[in-house]
Amino acid sequence: MSMFRIETRVYFSDTDATGRASWKSLFDWAEHGRTEMLREALPEIPQSELAAADGILTVIKSINCRKLGDVHLDDSIAVESWVGKIQRFSCIIGQRISSNGNVIAEFDVKAAFIDRVSKHPVLIPEAFRKALGGDI
Repeated sequence: MSMFRIETRVYFSDTDATGRASWKSLFDWAEHGRTEMLREALPEIPQSELAAADGILTVIKSINCRKLGDVHLDDSIAVESWVGKIQRFSCIIGQRISSNGNVIAEFDVKAAFIDRVSKHPVLIPEAFRKALGGDI
């Protein structure tokens, strides 16, 4: 899968007391980008059924966020997401939030796959691997 992009705008609930989008909103928008990227990559499996289908959960192992700018109420934003590297039990997802051509934040996210019951790591499911970028 190549670059995936969603667009939204900054709402009042996204801002803090200074009128700027809060750190929480950056993480929310990044989550929305990853979720919609998976939804597009695996359209036949609703998000609510991903865990139920194979008993496998996708969890975030780590997030590195670099805040490079600010956005304010009513600003339009774009969230771009892509899979940078696929490993046996995890993948690295890159993300960028921008507004009017200016990068607001960059994310490096390590997503892991675990068994729903045991919580132990499992190999990335074949459907995920193919949808997100092919072979390990």
